[in-house]
Amino acid sequence: MNKNNNYVPGTVSSAFVRLFLRTAQDYGIAPTDVLNACSVNHGVLDNRLARVEACDFEAMMRWMITKAGDPEFGFKSARYVAPGAFGLVGYLIMNCQSGGEAFRLVPRYEALIGNLGTTDLAEGEHIVSVRWNCYCRDPLVRPHLIDEYLATTVEYARWVTGRDDIGPIRIYFEHKAPPAETLERYQEYFRCELIFDSGVNVMEFDASLMDLPIRHPDPTLLKTLQEQAEKQHQELQQCDPVVIQVRSTLQNMMERTIPRRERVASQLGMSERTLQRRLLEAESSYQQILDELRLELSQEWLTTKEWSVSDIALRLGFTEPRSFQRRFKTWTGISPGEFRRRELNTSMEQSARQARSA
Repeated sequence: MNKNNNYVPGTVSSAFVRLFLRTAQDYGIAPTDVLNACSVNHGVLDNRLARVEACDFEAMMRWMITKAGDPEFGFKSARYVAPGAFGLVGYLIMNCQSGGEAFRLVPRYEALIGNLGTTDLAEGEHIVSVRWNCYCRDPLVRPHLIDEYLATTVEYARWVTGRDDIGPIRIYFEHKAPPAETLERYQEYFRCELIFDSGVNVMEFDASLMDLPIRHPDPTLLKTLQEQAEKQHQELQQCDPVVIQVRSTLQNMMERTIPRRERVASQLGMSERTLQRRLLEAESSYQQILDELRLELSQEWLTTKEWSVSDIALRLGFTEPRSFQRRFKTWTGISPGEFRRRELNTSMEQSARQARSA
């Protein structure tokens, strides 16, 4: 299968894949047709294959979305949400005592569902914000994954509490507003203010949600499930090379905040010392991964974003623009400004040639 730079490394649980395969059936798409078209093992269907590569999952999503031709494909998958779709994480949430306990568990264990993004929880006195940082960079698939995350979070919260009246105060979508008919259905479902083209994916809830009881909590079972989750989390870290984990975490972090080694280690559930040791064992280092990613992203952002050089330097974690400019020149032999002008001129020349040959 062809893989490009849009694909995120890592794995996705087969249970989560089946959520979308079930959605595809509503469009007359057979699960086996999806798997055959994308060369994915049929063991996904009965869990003989516990996880699939994230790149294969994204290829499947792209194929299904294209075949369905529906901007609501990701959103509609929420109708099939059930504990099994989220595997062990779903059952953990079911056995928590309150909404707050459930929400606080998600960031720790969501990688068990899939290496598709990270959740940040911010608890204020009156407002609780749930932010999802999507790792997927495929422009077709990404909006559907975002809509799925937001819709299933609300759906599952309603289901485990038995409260159909639960809803956010407002939701921010990074993508543009959908067509009018789709927007109307989103408003009917979420029943709150929807803000599009915001650059972030955030749900704001009333803080009282954190105190709502879960319908059937079982603290004893929860403890057992957490022990299993910790074991699976450790096994997953061993299966997914630490270099890939660090790179993915850093890449996502750079798009929204200044990268910090301690935050990377924390998101991966390990100490800085453990992170350093594991990278050394992998014959790599934090600085090496950071510099390689800085070069790649700086070249991408200089050619695709309208951000200033100073803004790019800050996003890449440099304390001042001059440090970034010196480092960039060491990497490429030219300054960031010269690189941007050169790429812009090259792009204009290519467009002119295409226009002449048309």
